[in-house]
Amino acid sequence: MTRAQHFKEHLYTELSFKARHLSPLRRLYRQMRGGCLGERFTFEASEGLHPNMTWHYATSPAALAKFHRCLSESNLAESLSIVDGDSRLLAACFVIVEGDTPGQDFHVDYGQREIPAGVTGTMLTPLMAFEAPFGHLDCREGSREFEYRYRIGEAILFDGKFEHRPQVAGSPERAARVLVSWSIATEDERYRFAIQRVIDSQMPS
Repeated sequence: MTRAQHFKEHLYTELSFKARHLSPLRRLYRQMRGGCLGERFTFEASEGLHPNMTWHYATSPAALAKFHRCLSESNLAESLSIVDGDSRLLAACFVIVEGDTPGQDFHVDYGQREIPAGVTGTMLTPLMAFEAPFGHLDCREGSREFEYRYRIGEAILFDGKFEHRPQVAGSPERAARVLVSWSIATEDERYRFAIQRVIDSQMPS
């Protein structure tokens, strides 16, 4: 079964890539956290799924281009053809968790009725190796629940209708759990407005 077939049948798939492609994003992250970004690179923080999580969205073309380059110059580029056969990068962010991760309900990223399965995708990979107390990703496919473990050089791509939640976990003192997140969607005009509305709702107001 190909990755595209697995995505279509199970609403998720996994991809491997060379970890060196993350190097520019690691530099960008350190510059963002250190407050020394160039004027062409801007990020805005938005509240995540719980009080200890923030989404730091790339809000300038130059910043978003860094995320796109990591995707397009590695095996992760396949994600654009897995989602609906021909998709584009809509948004990208650093997902930062500082502190414990509380219990969460399973959720989907695009629950709106007007957005069908197969036209959106979220891809996640760790920016740095996870410390032992960090949680991974709980997943649910029908009645089956399973764990996806984050590893450097590996990414999970899941459909907007795929049920998931961050695992309950602690956090090492003064440590941050950082994921890279790409939001991918079809070019089909029938769904563009509804999909963009979801993205806009997650972006800083």
